[in-house]
Amino acid sequence: MLLVGLWGGCLWALPAGARPLPAGLFVSDEPLTVAVLPPDIADDVGGVTSEGLLAALEQALAREGLEVVPRAQVFAAVPAGRPLDFNPTCTAAQALGARVGSEGYVLVRLRRGERSLSDRQTIVGGTLHLFAVETRTGQLVASEHVDFIEGKEGFLPAVAAGIEAAAQRFASDWRRVRGQTPGMGCAAGGDGADEVLDLRDGVLPPGVTAPVPLVRARPEPTGLARAAGVTATVMVEVCVGRDGQVREVAVVRWAGYGLEAAVEKALRAVRFRPALRQGKPVAAWFVAAFNFRSSPADDR
Repeated sequence: MLLVGLWGGCLWALPAGARPLPAGLFVSDEPLTVAVLPPDIADDVGGVTSEGLLAALEQALAREGLEVVPRAQVFAAVPAGRPLDFNPTCTAAQALGARVGSEGYVLVRLRRGERSLSDRQTIVGGTLHLFAVETRTGQLVASEHVDFIEGKEGFLPAVAAGIEAAAQRFASDWRRVRGQTPGMGCAAGGDGADEVLDLRDGVLPPGVTAPVPLVRARPEPTGLARAAGVTATVMVEVCVGRDGQVREVAVVRWAGYGLEAAVEKALRAVRFRPALRQGKPVAAWFVAAFNFRSSPADDR
């Protein structure tokens, strides 16, 4: 579904200690600060505590050389039990990270329960969902989904390797994006870089028509999203050149589970009738929103 609405791009600023470079990169001598927010736990079996899960995640991140925000500081900004938004706009995600006081943070969701096997045996398992967010842009930079089946040792040993792998990936991706300058430009297409209209507020100036897809973009839910039973909205800002080709896609509301990539792939596969100003094609930014509704693929 293609919508035009009032959504702006995310603002950003260089962190303290950053040294700008001509190429648009920067180097910071300050340690990268991250936080683990209070987890969202649905535990049908019982026995998994927030404290144990938080400690495991905090320790894994610290082993990667990250400076982990003290839990007392995190809980003062985000009290335990307060529902967190796992499908936020990047503006809301920025505000949450700023409130915590960290350059990045991890959202945690655990779904754990019993499952019956075909031989009438019962096992305990589920999925640990981890989302790494960058405060500067409010973007989701990485996510990990750890499927587990518990043995006699219990929950934490079952997910320990997955937590370590997630910490390594998150640390690498946070450091990578820390050295990048977010930007959003649009090549007009054709034989030059003409003026680009900004139609993201949904207001069409006199004599202007918005881009129109020649075929409706239909992104499919990913297997991860189906397995998790995700219901979410992904919203992007799109620039279409005057040749009808999608030039840029910038996420302004994310959900994870690979849905942002699915949306971008679907959009880039579609040709558009470009925006028109006084009957002449012109490049333009607009907003598109896609709703996903999935049913869990199993009964975990």
